[in-house]
Amino acid sequence: MAYWLLKLLGIRAENGAFITHPGLALRGAIPPALIVLIGLVLGCTAVWLYRREAEYAGAFKRYTMAGLRIAFLGLLLVLLLRPVLSFTMENTVRRSLVILVDTSISMGIKDPRSEAPDQKRGAIALDLIDPTRGMDQTLSQDQINRVSQVSRVDVLKAILNGRRLDLLGRLSKDYDLKFFAFGDSVDGKGPTTMPSGAATQPAMAWVNKLEAWSPVTPIGDELRHTIARTRGQPVAGIVLMTDGGNNAGSDPIMAARAARQEGVPLYTYGVGISSPKDIIVADIFVPNDVVFAKDEVPVTVRVRATNLKGESGKLVLTLGGQKVDEHIVDFTQEEQLVPLKLTPARKGEFDLVASIEPRADEAETRNNSTTKRLKVVEDKIKVLFAEQSPRWEFKYLMQQMLRDRRVEVKVWLVDGDPGISKGEKSPYLAEFPRTKAELNDKFDVLILGDVDPKKLTSDQLTNIADFVTIAGGGFIMSAGRGYAPNAYVNTPIEKMLPVDLDAGKFFSPSGPNADVYDKPLRMELTPKGARNGMLRLSDREDESIRRWKQLPPIFWEARVGRAKPAAEALLVDPDPVKAIRGEKMPIVALQQYKLGQVIFVGTDNTWRWRRNKGDEFYITLWGQMIQRVAMPHLLGSKRTQLSADKKQYASGDRVTIFARLYDSTYEPVTLDTVKGYYQIAGGDGTSPTEREVSLRPVPEQKGMYKGEFIAPAAGNYQFYVDKPGEPDVKMDLTVTESTVEFGDTAMNEELLKNLAATTGGDFFREETLYKLPDTIRLKTERIGWPVEVELWSTKLFFLLALSVVTAEWILRKTAQLK
Repeated sequence: MAYWLLKLLGIRAENGAFITHPGLALRGAIPPALIVLIGLVLGCTAVWLYRREAEYAGAFKRYTMAGLRIAFLGLLLVLLLRPVLSFTMENTVRRSLVILVDTSISMGIKDPRSEAPDQKRGAIALDLIDPTRGMDQTLSQDQINRVSQVSRVDVLKAILNGRRLDLLGRLSKDYDLKFFAFGDSVDGKGPTTMPSGAATQPAMAWVNKLEAWSPVTPIGDELRHTIARTRGQPVAGIVLMTDGGNNAGSDPIMAARAARQEGVPLYTYGVGISSPKDIIVADIFVPNDVVFAKDEVPVTVRVRATNLKGESGKLVLTLGGQKVDEHIVDFTQEEQLVPLKLTPARKGEFDLVASIEPRADEAETRNNSTTKRLKVVEDKIKVLFAEQSPRWEFKYLMQQMLRDRRVEVKVWLVDGDPGISKGEKSPYLAEFPRTKAELNDKFDVLILGDVDPKKLTSDQLTNIADFVTIAGGGFIMSAGRGYAPNAYVNTPIEKMLPVDLDAGKFFSPSGPNADVYDKPLRMELTPKGARNGMLRLSDREDESIRRWKQLPPIFWEARVGRAKPAAEALLVDPDPVKAIRGEKMPIVALQQYKLGQVIFVGTDNTWRWRRNKGDEFYITLWGQMIQRVAMPHLLGSKRTQLSADKKQYASGDRVTIFARLYDSTYEPVTLDTVKGYYQIAGGDGTSPTEREVSLRPVPEQKGMYKGEFIAPAAGNYQFYVDKPGEPDVKMDLTVTESTVEFGDTAMNEELLKNLAATTGGDFFREETLYKLPDTIRLKTERIGWPVEVELWSTKLFFLLALSVVTAEWILRKTAQLK
């Protein structure tokens, strides 16, 4: 009807046009007041004349005819006013609308819809109830059963196929629909893009082929690539259908801001439930990936539980399939760290598994356990302890290492009697190792005490540096009042130390470290030191900090400069007078120096920590420090060192392998290519699963080779290189099925709302999704143009005047009036 009315007014209306800002103007030459006066006079005259007509015509007919006459006269007077109707016509340019669908693995989760609102949302999605009547509807038991345990991707497909909602059909009337699934724009996997001007059969076929397959959800990257692919086209917006579980790629909010700059609003539909019941065993933390057999190892497991307050579960820790510990976890907190322990009985490589028995009402059970590959060794750590004279620190530390079943110690005592090295099974050496091979092959750790550097040749100092940098050996300097550390200025040792040395001390007439203190000094544990497992005195961080504060004080420390940029200061002197540029003076510091690790202990008073507690803390700290620096050298061949860019991979990840290779004289290998192999762990080299990898030299790094391959199916693998004349050194590689998608199974409503708000769009759930087409239409930019219509000259005006006068004439004839 509106269309015909506009046509009678002489207006050509486009389909879907809107009329806004209407107005009326009078452009006649005669004043309106005079026209009104004339109208009143003519109206009164018409009434008076009809009252004089024959009474047999009847009063109703006479007054009706009088009214028609007045209307006709009024229309004639309107001609004198010359009315003009003005308004704005607005319409939209036909645009594209992007439907961007999440196809990550988490979309395969079958949400247990136990709450009434979630059940009703599921019923709306599955087209079981009216999508426009919201949450006030009642479900039958059959409908409740049908919505239970439906996967998110199936909910999404039902929404797009729903006949009552007819979402795609309504959207296609105003927009050209373009369909994208996660993975289309990132790596070319998944269904292909299919633009459509209507909800066609091919579009429905595309929807029905959707699957939950992608191992991650990079919402930010998907938005950026979708915007890039539609740049330059008129786009009404992006309808993002996802559970919001972003876990990879760029920041989604930054991508939303980029969409806002492009003028592309986001309309987000949250798939799934926002408060599922779920137990997530997220991570296992152990101090090292390699532990010693029969040692007690602290284990920390991170557990998350959602919507399960008041409930509990049993956390079980197994090693190689054997239960080693368990703990009842109370889910009063959403996330907590649970301390456990294990004591490996034998050497080998085992899966350390932490798990909680799944519940029947959980959203996802694949995240109820997590696995970490653990290597258990029985090899002893071979330590070379070099000391000038038998000071107190030397006596206690040497006895501690002799009693430690994990350590095999040899001692070079510079001022000792030459005969002490000749006794049967004597731990003493007559001299410091002279060759590089002798040092590298026989020892894992070098503890250098307060030794005069002049007692070592320049070759021996260089060999010590190569022991750390090339062979990956561990190095600990235990400071003393005679020489270490400041007497080592301008030697290869200085470069390795994690602290800057005080060159001025070297020229002190009383010796480089001759400061004598008679007052107790309390060391301060830094935040990095508190978190470092090497200095832990308890399984719990807070308890460890408390015990550090209770340790006896020291009475001497070496004056040094700041910690080097790549080093970690673990214990410091809190005295601000000794600080340099605001950095407190380090007493204990750690640094990774090329392949090896270096620890600086800047006091000779650690033996004082034995007071009251006996050897407990003293043995614990030195044992943990020795084990920490020994591991890189202990685990691999001294001449073949393998490493990977990550400790664990998901199937399909790119694996990058590095191999540093030396010959029998510890000179870098120089080959154009080196063959490497990976196979299932425990293989003998003839396994059909063995695959070859070519490693090529890394520029400007002699002896370093690099190779890449794609991580195979989930399992435990070993990698080794073909190096004739030397036993195969095998590096463990763990490949798992990706579980990042199950780190948080709840629908991320907050993120989806923020994305929509950032771009000027809207967030929808099933009960509001029917409003989506109208919402997009109202927010789509329109094109407007002004229109003016002279009403007195339109067809409508003359048809109205003709109709009025004709009606009066007909009534007069029926009343037999002239």
